[in-house]
Amino acid sequence: MPVTLSFGNRHNYEINHSRLARLMSPDKEEALYMGVWDRFKDCFRTHKKQEVLEVLYTLIHGCERENQAELNVDITGMEKIHAFTQLKQYANPSQQDRFVMRFDMNQTQVLFEIDGKVIDKCNLHRLLNVSENCIFKVMEEDEEELFFKVCIKYGEKIARYPE
Repeated sequence: MPVTLSFGNRHNYEINHSRLARLMSPDKEEALYMGVWDRFKDCFRTHKKQEVLEVLYTLIHGCERENQAELNVDITGMEKIHAFTQLKQYANPSQQDRFVMRFDMNQTQVLFEIDGKVIDKCNLHRLLNVSENCIFKVMEEDEEELFFKVCIKYGEKIARYPE
């Protein structure tokens, strides 16, 4: 079942799960990928799908950055958390509860779900830049909530101020 996004105008846009998963990717080429058939159809469209995807990618991820290698945190993971939050924000209010970000059972992965289906995930050890041998204390619900708030804020800062 597609998700309906709205951007403040009176139009709603339906996007399927696979496209949402692709748009979450910080790799712009992967996020904007269109198959041969879509590229062919784009030649005849008055509103180009490629242009719409580029605008949506920029809305979700912010501007591109050049100096990523200087940082020691998993920027990709933070970007995914921020992108998922942005997608949830753009979904119709009645559909926002379909977007769930949570930990797996072992609290080693952050899972991004739409309608209970995992569309992407990121490794908690990489996200925090710690060894895979590091053992985490199981977080309580309020600690999880605070952790996600910090990650969302950090991802937002990365998107707004890439350098």
